[in-house]
Amino acid sequence: MSETGVKKCYSCGAEIQFAQRIPFRIKGTPGLWKLLIGEWAEITEDMLNFDVYVCPTCGEIRLSTDEKTRRLLLGKSFLKECVKCGKEIPVASEECQYCGARQPKYE
Repeated sequence: MSETGVKKCYSCGAEIQFAQRIPFRIKGTPGLWKLLIGEWAEITEDMLNFDVYVCPTCGEIRLSTDEKTRRLLLGKSFLKECVKCGKEIPVASEECQYCGARQPKYE
């Protein structure tokens, strides 16, 4: 599991379990160029890693990401520092995903 702490299901409140990490490739060189230049086409690719969690009670699935993926998806302008631990979290977060501290409302 990449992130620490117990994760709870949003639907039923049960503890959800880590299932697997799924990598997604983005960017790179598509189509004919990939055929012509082969592996060199992958030089500009980035990987997004999504951790999949499943609730054993109700079957809800939740995706979570690592720090690098969050930065690629959100960029710096959509992040703020947690009021307790100081780690960067999305601005709309009601609580910190690292320490669980409640956050002031985003305005």
